[in-house]
Amino acid sequence: MTLSTHPATDDVRRILARLRAAGDLTLDAVPWNRFDHFYGPGDEVPAMLTALSGPDPERAERALWDLWSKTRHQGVNEAVIALAVPFLLRSAADHGVRNRHELLFLAAEAGHRNHYGRATRGDLFVVSDDPDEPAVDRSGRPVVWSQQAAREAVSASSSLLIYLLGDEDPLVRANAAYALAGALSPPACVRTELRARLTGETSPTVRMSLVLALAQLAVVHGDPDVGTWTGDWWSDDARPADVRFAAALSWLCATTGPVPVEMRFLFHCVLGTGLERSMADVPWADDLPRLGLLRWLTTFLDEGSPGR
Repeated sequence: MTLSTHPATDDVRRILARLRAAGDLTLDAVPWNRFDHFYGPGDEVPAMLTALSGPDPERAERALWDLWSKTRHQGVNEAVIALAVPFLLRSAADHGVRNRHELLFLAAEAGHRNHYGRATRGDLFVVSDDPDEPAVDRSGRPVVWSQQAAREAVSASSSLLIYLLGDEDPLVRANAAYALAGALSPPACVRTELRARLTGETSPTVRMSLVLALAQLAVVHGDPDVGTWTGDWWSDDARPADVRFAAALSWLCATTGPVPVEMRFLFHCVLGTGLERSMADVPWADDLPRLGLLRWLTTFLDEGSPGR
């Protein structure tokens, strides 16, 4: 692909920043018509966003499907999805809206690179493409522009996402943690809130998501202690198996050493248990339901054969 020839005025990062600064983040204020989705003009997106919270469940389902297929087509973000992130997050906070956890997941994925259905220990916590990459979307804009804009929109909504960590729906809580982990410039209180929520959390899916979110933020923002505390957590027999498992994955992402024998034993023990089902709902492992935990771990460890 060639480098973008679009002017800076088409930079979705600047557009969202300007709208936030003006306090004018409404559907009508966004210049949707300056952007396209994969199949057509971006000014079709507001109707999709409106339908998400409408009274017609079939129309809401269709709108969610359209947003995925048209704005994040085959894992590649079109710039217009970044403009939709603030509205997806608002809808996710509305208890009358359906599929709120999926709206959170889409908002988070709007800032993520295409991982091509493959998650390894070396890239599970890598959110955006390299800023120097020349990759562009269908309209010729740098993909990293939309990724950064979406992640900054998540950062701006940190308070809302922290609130959703206490939602009654565990899938909403898990996806709120996933979104916070991908924030471009999260406030310092985010990690404090994630740790606080972990103390009283009862859902294994959410506990694993909280641990992974804490570790990802630590890795991405250069916390030198991440290898120490994740190592302490996964090796602590007194902790719940789900916390130990998520801490083990996190330790592997934060370090480059070989997989300890004791960790392999931990992985062996969770295969075929209820933890495998809980892990299937953890947003980081979106390809796990298709692969199963054994094959997912094989890919994650990059060891070639499930037999190993």
